[in-house]
Amino acid sequence: MRALILAVAALQLALQHASATVGVLDIDNLLQPDLQQNLHTPSEDHPHAPWSHKPYCVTSTYLPTLGQKYCVYTSNTTGPHGLSLIFPPKSAHLASEYLDDNPLDNFLAQKDAERLYLGGQPWKIVDIPGKAKGVVATRRIKMYETFMVDQAAVVVDMGAEKALTEAENKKLMKRAVNQLLVPAMIRDMSSAHAGKSHGGENNGDDEEGGSLEEAIMKTNAYGSTVAEVSSRALYPLISRINHACNPNSFVLFSRAGVSMAIKAYRDIEAGEEITVSYLLLGIPFQKRQSLIKRWGFKCTCSLCSLPTDERQASDLRRTMIAQAEEKIMELAKAYKLDEAIVLAEESVELIKEEGVWSMLTDEYAMLAMLWLEKGDGEKAEAYGEKTHRLLSDLGFLGIGEEREAWKLETLLKNIGGLGGMGQLWKKGPLRG
Repeated sequence: MRALILAVAALQLALQHASATVGVLDIDNLLQPDLQQNLHTPSEDHPHAPWSHKPYCVTSTYLPTLGQKYCVYTSNTTGPHGLSLIFPPKSAHLASEYLDDNPLDNFLAQKDAERLYLGGQPWKIVDIPGKAKGVVATRRIKMYETFMVDQAAVVVDMGAEKALTEAENKKLMKRAVNQLLVPAMIRDMSSAHAGKSHGGENNGDDEEGGSLEEAIMKTNAYGSTVAEVSSRALYPLISRINHACNPNSFVLFSRAGVSMAIKAYRDIEAGEEITVSYLLLGIPFQKRQSLIKRWGFKCTCSLCSLPTDERQASDLRRTMIAQAEEKIMELAKAYKLDEAIVLAEESVELIKEEGVWSMLTDEYAMLAMLWLEKGDGEKAEAYGEKTHRLLSDLGFLGIGEEREAWKLETLLKNIGGLGGMGQLWKKGPLRG
């Protein structure tokens, strides 16, 4: 059943680009159980296995990286559209173990996968006034529901940008896109190319030197880590989702970094645009506007469009939340636990008022640590349970049964994103 679900998922993704006739996946092939059999071992039929094409390389001539190769490696048995890496040879070898990364195994339990892919797709890509394309819900999506999964089509080592010339980077990007099953799925992410003829290997030749592909990558890719390489990764579906500073959804990466999922922060109604934040949550208005310029637009989301007095009140709350963590740390180090607890509880209320729920995990964990240090195990357990429940709802504790078991001290020692407070607990300075 899980193989069938994956096949349906792949077919749905491919059909999102129905106008691209070259390389569209065949459901009969997808259902073959031996589709990838022996494709990871070089043979007469597959001389470059696990890659579908002979790697194409460019060597750096800049002194700091002199002699370093960056090559295009493409696997057209990875996902419904294929995967192209622009990596050094050693990194590509390490990344090859992730070519079978299955997004269903990463993000969805069996029953959730069945509901998502056999019960009708809960979203669609549409034209959004003033934004070109976007994604809207086709039915009500429940809070914390995982409703979209995707696999990267192009992953680029960030080091290539500095190691190679601009022309060399563009040339590699163009080849990386050309070698995918459906190159037009990537190129049509630009309004400059949308609607043009969808050819195969030579598609995009009218866009000079790979400029189109490079621009798409820079404006649509997500930062990721693949085979311990800091990378830019382009996800053909998820990259269609537009930004909002108070988004209704958020992204999750697989451990391998090749797959990604979208979960709902809150209930999303049918017809509502699906949004994610390209920035960290909790940032004040002016800093958000400055940071968002890198994507080439000015944000006019509902949060940025608040009346001046409401926006200033929001900024004040966000500033107080940011300052509270440092102050809580200072109080905890001075063993002023009661004051630290009061400030942490005030911060919890500010976070709730701002609606940045994911930031509550840090505050709940801090409160669990502080109450445990005071010797109140009952309150520590209560806040630990809140931490665990929220992390579980947000998808950070795995799927199915693996997210259920937990112990307070293990949770507090291993929780990420706590900054200095987490280090305090791990090193144990509060415990004498």
